[in-house]
Amino acid sequence: MRAARYAHIGGAILTDHGPIGLGQARDLAAFYRREASFSAASNAPMAAQTCMARAVALGVAAHAAAAWRRAAGWGDPEQADRLPDL
Repeated sequence: MRAARYAHIGGAILTDHGPIGLGQARDLAAFYRREASFSAASNAPMAAQTCMARAVALGVAAHAAAAWRRAAGWGDPEQADRLPDL
């Protein structure tokens, strides 16, 4: 896989292993940023680059999903992830 597989579609965040919530996407992006910093400090530039690419892709998807949800009328974009399953 050459590119990070994260996308935003209609307020949802899709990953290479299925959909995740907005909060999960933000947490995962933060994890990848920390891993990128650790990898860079450990002289592992390819790992740092891969982790940072994933962090950026997740951040872009999360930002777009939150904007879409706000435009759809959600005052709290993360509230959509707390809806009960029907």
